Amino acid sequence: MPDRIESYKVICSGGLNSNENHLDLSDNAPGSATRLVNYEPSLFGGYRRIEGFDEYDTDYGEVTVAGSSTGQGKVLGLAIFKDDVTSSTKIIAARQDASGSNYSFYHYTAFIGWRKYTLDYSVTRPMTLSGRTVTKLRHVTFNFGTGNKICFVDGVNPAIVFDGANWEELKSTNSGGFTAGGTNTGGGDQCINAPSLVSVFKNHLFLAGDTAFGAAIAHSAPTSTADPDGFYDFNVSASAGQLAAGFDVVQIKTFRDDLFVFGTNAIKKISVNAANAFALDQVTANVGCVARDSVLEIGGDLMFLSPDGFRPVAGTSRIGDVELETVSKPIQATLVDIIANQDMDSLNGVVIRSKSQIRYFIGDDSNFAADSIGIIGGLTNSSGTIAWEFGELLGIRASCCTSGYIGTTEFILHGDYDGRVYRQENGTSFNGTDIVGIYATPYLDFGETEERKTMRKINTFIRAEGPLELLLSMTYDWGDADTQVPSTYSQTSTGAPTRYGGRNINYNATNVLYGGSSKPIMTSDIQGSGFSAQATFVTVGQTEPFSIQGMVFEFTTAGRR
Repeated sequence: MPDRIESYKVICSGGLNSNENHLDLSDNAPGSATRLVNYEPSLFGGYRRIEGFDEYDTDYGEVTVAGSSTGQGKVLGLAIFKDDVTSSTKIIAARQDASGSNYSFYHYTAFIGWRKYTLDYSVTRPMTLSGRTVTKLRHVTFNFGTGNKICFVDGVNPAIVFDGANWEELKSTNSGGFTAGGTNTGGGDQCINAPSLVSVFKNHLFLAGDTAFGAAIAHSAPTSTADPDGFYDFNVSASAGQLAAGFDVVQIKTFRDDLFVFGTNAIKKISVNAANAFALDQVTANVGCVARDSVLEIGGDLMFLSPDGFRPVAGTSRIGDVELETVSKPIQATLVDIIANQDMDSLNGVVIRSKSQIRYFIGDDSNFAADSIGIIGGLTNSSGTIAWEFGELLGIRASCCTSGYIGTTEFILHGDYDGRVYRQENGTSFNGTDIVGIYATPYLDFGETEERKTMRKINTFIRAEGPLELLLSMTYDWGDADTQVPSTYSQTSTGAPTRYGGRNINYNATNVLYGGSSKPIMTSDIQGSGFSAQATFVTVGQTEPFSIQGMVFEFTTAGRR
């Protein structure tokens, strides 16, 4: 009588889990992952290998003016700005000049490429002042009723405001207010001269993060119908002022009806009190933010990286209270390692709104792109419950990043250390380099730890978006070196049927399959035995994305030990 074949179903859900042991995962989260590299939570369930990125664009990718030196200077900042003067949306980049002593602002124009702001828009800024060097630009866009504005800060130079026609520096030595033509009269006696942080709150411009005055938070005069340019004025006589946080300010970010002020070990918030004045109140003295560019708004919350993981700041029904909870417990071990061994000032974060997703990139100019790591997180609706799932990023070296909409299309952009800008969620490679994808299940005991299983077959349920080859490897007995490991197996799919008008389709390409198979199962006969088994799926190439949604293991048992 032949052995009875048993089966075990695994549905991919839960994301990366580096915090729990394999026994717990086998029992309680068999669909989670112990490795999940360059995968995102799929909108259709399971894990989807991420899309690629390419130069923005290939003809004019480098942020430089024709005839100038190339291959030098990193991109320090990126912004998407709706310019009321020209009624167009611009991508603005700040790039270190070839000499390394200055940086300049550029804007991208379709079919022309990157162009430096010149003539009346000329602004070139030093990289180093007073022993401080620019490493990154941050910005905020706003409109207080007089048109769109954008304010850039770099931690070395005064803040600078652009309205589409004029650049206006904000200095403590200036008289305050606005003068057309960029005569640099903005600022006043309450202004901070070298802010690295900027936000807007209640029609005021807020500046902070000057290393010489780390606890100071300056705010402009109010902007109103009577004073439409109040945000340029930082004079105390115009009702501008400063607040003292009581700690070095890491980040300031507006959320709902408050402006949150993050330190490394504490959080406060600025609100408007009964006297119609700004008040600074304690949120918590027990936790803070370890990476200033980890603070992102997503899903109606502010997410930030604390010493013990990602936390949202969520308002409660109790007036004036804030509830803090860790949402990244499954990857706490990974995050603790990153915080301990990586430079948190090199972390850059971006939101992909269409996917309710955040991405954090960690790497500096000393790293190769292939060694640059990151974290990807997305909100999912598994089993009717909103939850976070996380994975790892590998191979994206971002010096800065931003996201936003041009028309109805969302753009996710990052700059690199060689002066180029890339658009993510575009293409099937990392600008011509293969994308590595790794998904490893926990060690699964299939409900019985003391019974040996001989594996027969694995049915992998996929959602292919193009031709696909998955390399499958099996390991047994929780990785015991004495247990024989079989050869790697190959699972292939012709992918989903090609649609005319599909995105990124080259209809002359040899790998385009008209009417390709949409069969959702890839089957492999497998060998090996053990008390537990782990499946690892690897892809290396430039293929369309795909999703692994689950699998069914088939095996026979050989009695208890």
